[in-house]
Amino acid sequence: MFVLDPPVSSGQPYYADVIDYLLNNPAVCGADFSIPWNSIDAGPNATPRYNWSLLAQDIAPWQGAGKKVNLIFQTVGYGPNQSFIPPYVLSQVQTIRCGSSSVTPLFWEPTYVSLYESYIRAVVGHFQGDPAIGYMRFGLGVGGETFPLYGLQNNSECDQVLNATGFTPSNWTSYLVSMLGFEHSLGSQIQLMVSLNEIFPGISDNVSRAVAATAASLDIGIGSEGLTAGQVNYSASGSPTCGVGSCRFFEEYSGQVPLEFQTLTPSQPNGSGPTGSLTVMLPWAVGIHAQIFELHLNDWLTAFDPIYPAYAQYHVAYSDAFNAAAAVVDG
Repeated sequence: MFVLDPPVSSGQPYYADVIDYLLNNPAVCGADFSIPWNSIDAGPNATPRYNWSLLAQDIAPWQGAGKKVNLIFQTVGYGPNQSFIPPYVLSQVQTIRCGSSSVTPLFWEPTYVSLYESYIRAVVGHFQGDPAIGYMRFGLGVGGETFPLYGLQNNSECDQVLNATGFTPSNWTSYLVSMLGFEHSLGSQIQLMVSLNEIFPGISDNVSRAVAATAASLDIGIGSEGLTAGQVNYSASGSPTCGVGSCRFFEEYSGQVPLEFQTLTPSQPNGSGPTGSLTVMLPWAVGIHAQIFELHLNDWLTAFDPIYPAYAQYHVAYSDAFNAAAAVVDG
C-alpha cells in the first residue's frame, strides 16, 4: 500500500499532513516516486553525468521512517509539455506529436533504444543492493507504462500520426519484449516491474498478453495503472473475477510474480466516475491476488487526514478499506 507521488517539500500542499498522518502510518508501506529522465541524466559531456542528489533528498524522509520507496522512471508524461527526454537524446532521435501529447520519441528505433538502455543500466547499477528500494518500473512508453503515444484512446488523428511512422502492434510487441529481456540481463537485485497496456481501443492486439508472459518468465512483476470500479466483476458465487483489461493476467500469474494496481485517477469516494470508490475496488483487487497498490495522495488524505475536506464524510469507510487491504498484502 503505497502513496503515489507524495509532496517532497514544505512549500507543496499537504506536505505537513503527509508527515503527520502518513509517514508513520502502519497501513502505509511506503511511497512511489515518478522520476523524469532529464532530472537525472545530464548527458555524456556533463560532470557528473548522473545527478542523484535531488532524488536522494526527496526519498530521504521515507527511508528514515523505515518505509519502502519505489521508483517509476519516466521519459514522456501524460499531456503537452511533459517530455522528460534529455536534450542530448532529443537531438539524435525521431519524434512525433499530436493532439494533447508531448514530444514523443519513436521508442523502438535503435538509436533511442541504445541511449535509453545506457540510462537504465546506470540506474540499476546505482541502486543495486539498496534495501530501501522496493521495486523499479521503467516506462517503456508514455509515463511509467507501455503505450506508445498519449491520446490514442480518444483521437483518431493520433492513430494516423503513429501509424505513419511504420508502427504496428507487432513491432511494438517486439520492442517491449526485447526491453524486458535487456532489463533482466542486468541482474538487478531489486524487483523490476512493467505495466500492461493494450494500444488501440477496441482492437485485440495481444500486446499485453505477450508482455505479461515475457515478464513472468523473467521474474519481472506486472501491473495495471488504470484500475476503476468499472472493472469489478464477481462470479455467480460472489467470488471476485477479472475478465477484462490487463487484470485478467493477475489470476494467470498469481504466485509467480508481484502483481500491482494503480487507480486510473484519484478515486471518487461517492462512487462517481471515472474511477469510483476504493471501498469497491480494494477488496475486489485483493480478491484477484493483487499485492501492491499505488494510491493517489487524495485518497490517503481522505482516509487519515482530519483536516482534509473529504475526511469527515468518508474517512471511516476509506480507513476501514485501507486497513483491511493492508492487513492482507502487508501480512
